[in-house]
Order: sequence, then C-alpha cells, then structure tokens
Amino acid sequence: MFASVRRRRSSHRVLLLLMANLTNVTTSRRALLTLIPVSLAAGLTYWLSWRTTSSKASLCTTMTTEPHNARQHPTYWFNDGSIVIRSRSMSNKEVCFKLHGSLLRRQSRFVQRMLDSEISADSEVLIPPELGVQVQDLTALLEHLYHDTPLSAQAPFSHVAAILRVSSPDQLDLPGVHMSARAYFVSMFPQGPQPFAHPRNHLEEALALAHSYQIPSIRKGIYYSLVTTSEFEPEDDDLDLENSIKSNGLPGSSSTPHLVLPPTDVKRCRSLMTGIVEHFTPVLFTPPATPHMACTDVFADKWMLLVITPAITDSGVCKPLEMLEQIKQIDWAAEGLCAACVREKTQEWTQEQEDVWEKMNSWLNPEGTKQSLV
Repeated sequence: MFASVRRRRSSHRVLLLLMANLTNVTTSRRALLTLIPVSLAAGLTYWLSWRTTSSKASLCTTMTTEPHNARQHPTYWFNDGSIVIRSRSMSNKEVCFKLHGSLLRRQSRFVQRMLDSEISADSEVLIPPELGVQVQDLTALLEHLYHDTPLSAQAPFSHVAAILRVSSPDQLDLPGVHMSARAYFVSMFPQGPQPFAHPRNHLEEALALAHSYQIPSIRKGIYYSLVTTSEFEPEDDDLDLENSIKSNGLPGSSSTPHLVLPPTDVKRCRSLMTGIVEHFTPVLFTPPATPHMACTDVFADKWMLLVITPAITDSGVCKPLEMLEQIKQIDWAAEGLCAACVREKTQEWTQEQEDVWEKMNSWLNPEGTKQSLV
C-alpha cells in the first residue's frame, strides 16, 4: 500500500515537472517529440498505480460484504454486537450472528485464536466448514450463553448433545461449557446393576458421542439399552439412507435423521444379547430351591404363573436386570414363602443382577474387537 502511494506521488512530480518544462521551453517540433513519450509513460505509470490500488480496495470491500447466500440469524443478531460470526455449512450457505465479542472471547478459545490471528478481521470470524459446526448446534450454544435455554437437568437430550459437540476442543473449544455439557450428558444415562431408563430415541447418537468424547462410564448402560429396547440391527433402508447421506456430504449427527450403528457396535450388541440369553435363560426358567420343602413347593407351583408367563410376554429373557427386579417385587410372603426364604432369595436375585452387570464386560468385548470399551 505504501509503495503504491509513493508511486502515485512520484508520478505527480513527473507530471508537474513536465508542465513546468512545457511552459518554459520553446514549442519546437523537436521538444514536443521529446516530451510527449515521457508524458505518456508517466501517465501510464500513474494509471496502473491507481488501478492496482482500486482493485485491492474493491477486493477488501467484497470480503467484508455479505455474500448473496448469507442470511442474518433471526434471534442472535444484536445491533449493539461487536463481532460477526459466520457459520458456513457444507452446502456453502452462511448464517451470520452478530454477537457481543467480550462474551465470545472470554468463553471460546477458538474465537480468541481467530481474533488474535491475521486470518480474521477485528470484528469478524468465519468458522471453517471442516470443523463440522452446525448452525443448529451453534444456536443451542448461544441459547445457553445468553440464558435463553441454559443447560440444566431438565434440558432435552438434543440441546445437551448439540452444546456438547459445538463446545468441544475440535470445534469452538469452550472448556467450561463443555465440562458442564458433559456432566449433564452423563447424568442422562444412569448405570446398573439396578434397572434404569434411557432416552430411547437417541441411543445411537448417545453411543457415538460417548465414543467421540471418551466417556466410558456410560457405554455399558447404552449398549444394554440398545439390546433390550431397540432394533439395533440395521435394515437395508437404513444402510441406503446412511450411504446417501455420506455421498451427499451432510456432516454431523444433527443432519442425520436416523443414525445407524457402525459394524463394530453391531457386533458388540450381538455378543451382548447372546451372552444375556445364554446366561439368564436357565435362571429364569428354573424355579429356585430353598432350605424348606414347603417354600420350594411354593416356587414350583407359582413360578410359571408369576415369573415365566410375564417374562415370555415381555421378552424378559433379554432383560435380566428388569426381570430380576420384577421377581423381587412379587409379594412372596403372601404367596406362602417364609420370611427367612424371602430375605434369602431377595439377596440372591440382587446378587444375580450384579453378576449379570459384571459379566457384560466380557460379553461386550468379543473376540475380534479392537479394544476394550468397558
């Protein structure tokens, strides 16, 4: 820029000198023939200098002007904002957020790096598409930061998962927010050996997130929920949909209507189901014995009606934790068991729940899997 200014000043001086010479010298044909080429050369130099500077200014203006396919976010565009965040999808469409720079700089290491580098202008940050940041996830993050929908125990899974992704070190890198999102995410997936309930519509996505962000404490419970509450085997339509999504380049789980388990996880689920059925079938279909013949006869008489029939109706052989808890809740004293046998069998069924939960470690790591996950 400074060089171009110097060139323009030099050209001005040449032109002034030429005008002075034209005033003072005689207008002979030889003088004119000498001066005209020099003046033309000086004029050309001046024009080229102006054109170069003009092109650079035009380029800068284009870079800071809204592209035709960009739009302002309807909520998070504040007139008093000091920074513009551009989130570009893989389809090259942009959504612009005008936000308060102090909030973003304080929370996000990514924003700090971009603002401190020469890549971004002082008041503008373009999120590279390769980071995989989705507009929906960024919106969820802003809902939390601006206290519109903060993270809480009551927040829906989709909100927590979105913030967990976008705040991660691989995306916008908000360490404090990521830690909070991780804690709320883990709390949504309690573990055994006592029966538990998980968000049934998000098990595949939850398992993918547990793998991505190294959260081994909840994996076993998610695998158990997949086996006991879902059809984990992918259908042909699911595989076709997944291949179509991959070929079209749609990034991230937030763009995927239904996640399909990868082959390794399908193999683990198959192994887990096989282990559960082989282990729990004899436990479920064999009436227990007791130290007292009369109590043993009660089990022999009542086991089919109170245990086996409900288990067959509800696929209880595949749900050992729940089925054992259901057996414990039966009023066996009212059916004729003595108090001592009730206590003894309740302890045995509780121990059986713990045994099943422990054995799941080996069932989830069948031969041929790359590494132990639980």
